[in-house]
Amino acid sequence: YSEKYAGLKILRFEEILKKFACHTVMNVHIKAPDDINPLPEERLKQIIALIRQYDCEKYCYFMTGNPAILKQLADLAPDIARCAGACDNPRLPQEDLVDKAVKYGCKKIQLFKPFFGENPPDYLEKVIKKAHENGVRVNIFWSDDPEETKKYIDMGIDTILSNDYQRNASVIKKVEK
Repeated sequence: YSEKYAGLKILRFEEILKKFACHTVMNVHIKAPDDINPLPEERLKQIIALIRQYDCEKYCYFMTGNPAILKQLADLAPDIARCAGACDNPRLPQEDLVDKAVKYGCKKIQLFKPFFGENPPDYLEKVIKKAHENGVRVNIFWSDDPEETKKYIDMGIDTILSNDYQRNASVIKKVEK
């Protein structure tokens, strides 16, 4: 809603696939009105069909905190990777993310930075260790600060989602060398 986005056109999913198909990895969030119920299967099938139409099965992964949707996606498109996230509704019980990922065959978990303060200080280290022990990669949403990004990389975070890749690029390139 910021003024700097005035006049910005919101692209449809198909337009994004047309532009970036097979050129970038896409973290496709699947949201529902609540964190309990599945989505209409037809809607998910439309999303999956678009991903297949643009040959992006290896370049997309689904991210959701809703266990019912994780199950639906595993049944409808087991070949497209899934990422387990936290439940969006703080009033619902939070399942251990690594346990959730293993239960639903997810290749990744996604940690949400605003939730960190609600956990013990060693939370990140324990989650990263448990995830890696179970063959699960760890995303973090988000870091736009190079120093923070380096800290997360040093901790073992596998993927850092950012609103400003350019600010973090130098840190990431140093680590890749």
